[in-house]
Amino acid sequence: MRFGIAAKLALLLALVGFLAAGVTGFYAYRASRDLLVDAAQNKLLTSTQVLARRITLTRQEISRTLEVLAHHPAAMSTLQHPDAALDDQLATLFQLQMQANPSYSQLRLISASDFGLERVRVDRSNGAVARVQGDNLQEKGHYTYVAETLKLPAGSTYLSPITINREAGSDAGRDLPMLQQAMPVVDAEGNAVGVVVVNVDLNGMFGLLSADLPAAYKVFLANSEGDILVHPDNSKTFGFERGRRMLVQDEFLPTLAVVQREQDHVVFEDRDGDYAGTPVVAAFIAQSTRLSANESRLILGVAQPLEQVLAQSQQLGATVVKIVVGLCLACLLLAIVLARVWTRPINQMTVAAQRLANGLPPEKLPLQSRDEIGLLARSFHKMHTQITQQLADLKDNQEELEHLAQHDMLTGLPNRRLFQERLEQALAHARRYQQQVCLFFIDLDAFKAINDRHGHEAGDVVLVNLAQRMLSLVREVDTVARLGGDEFVVLLGAAVPDEDLIAIAEKLLNGIKQPMTVRGKVLQLTASIGISRYPQDGQTAGELLSSADKAMYEVKGSGRDSFHQSSILPL
Repeated sequence: MRFGIAAKLALLLALVGFLAAGVTGFYAYRASRDLLVDAAQNKLLTSTQVLARRITLTRQEISRTLEVLAHHPAAMSTLQHPDAALDDQLATLFQLQMQANPSYSQLRLISASDFGLERVRVDRSNGAVARVQGDNLQEKGHYTYVAETLKLPAGSTYLSPITINREAGSDAGRDLPMLQQAMPVVDAEGNAVGVVVVNVDLNGMFGLLSADLPAAYKVFLANSEGDILVHPDNSKTFGFERGRRMLVQDEFLPTLAVVQREQDHVVFEDRDGDYAGTPVVAAFIAQSTRLSANESRLILGVAQPLEQVLAQSQQLGATVVKIVVGLCLACLLLAIVLARVWTRPINQMTVAAQRLANGLPPEKLPLQSRDEIGLLARSFHKMHTQITQQLADLKDNQEELEHLAQHDMLTGLPNRRLFQERLEQALAHARRYQQQVCLFFIDLDAFKAINDRHGHEAGDVVLVNLAQRMLSLVREVDTVARLGGDEFVVLLGAAVPDEDLIAIAEKLLNGIKQPMTVRGKVLQLTASIGISRYPQDGQTAGELLSSADKAMYEVKGSGRDSFHQSSILPL
């Protein structure tokens, strides 16, 4: 049987159509896979940064709890003049804190005298909170966390290394990964008479912090040397306790750059070693503790199975295969009669697929056609729309996470990280154009009294109201940020004369001083403001903040409810 020219041409066109469809599907699949992996890596990095921020906030919250307990009158009284009633009062407060914080395994008040005798102690055992009394109270003066904390100034927090709890006579968190945060109790003469210590269950804390992460995410934590502290496989944690070090850089080679301080974060795919059969996409970052601690740096990581990342790609691949098969059949059937007619739409589809592979929007497609090519075009358009929507959703999620990482969760103001970036930008601009930068450091006077008298929820309402009030008192080009607690800063967006600085400071003081009603009670606060300018008071962001902070404390020492800047204003 001989084939005529029409049959040969039809067959040739069909074969060309098969090839074009295959190449189109291949490039579309590869492009979508690469886009999904890149998006997953960015999302993992953002999730890791948010988790690190949550860890920092948790440590800060523990420090605030310690500060409340260390300054509680009952703590000082029971250390200087032991009294059973005061002990009971403090134990009740400890129990309430333990119930409110499931990650706390032990809360203690330890005396600086009597070889570090425990005066008040509350343990968590089998999920229940119980007070330990009498002969069960122990001497802890020989432990590092007691000795080191007693050396710290008032209000400073000590952070211990993360280790397995081997403390003798302690059933709270025994043989579990643990860290201690402690704060000295200081008398009126500035002498440390005791310490308040919180034992934090590391597994419990990470369980709470990572609860919002997808179930398939795996969380890792290592110390500055790479020793694994938290791992999905508990047998790989705290290897140095068993005489065999388990290092994160041995499991994930790219993390070596973070351990050796060459990079502050890495994002990668791992297909080697333990993950040869189940590849993962992972992101690791280094985080400084920023507290008085033996361990100044931790390495945090989050990993996700590559199979889960590519699940959408696999669905897309199946769709592409169906489209390719449909295209080949259409080419085979229709090329016999209308080979030349089909040349143009096939070329259009090929060009559209190549543009998609290159990240460009597809050109005009024959969407209105009612035949197989039209079906293919609509399927292709639907596929492109799905990919575009998925990428848009991923971008929105990433932007939301980035916003959370740069703004204060309570007031919505820029946090210390974002403020630091803006201050550095303002200084760079000022150096280039020989201009000034002005900074106001604002600390609320006696804010702790509001928390103590009306509760922390009322204090939070006050902070939110004051944040909005300060925003209304400055220009849109100025930046109002919350550094933490009751400390705020205002960065002026443009240089102003000295007399205007005074007017702005008075405006802020008067605005803050205006009474506000919180839960039916009228509250009124004052503030102390320290002012610093570039270049008169400092050349760097750290020097400007330090100068403003120092000026603020001078106001505190001279009566509060005022402002001061040494280079232009007498105190």
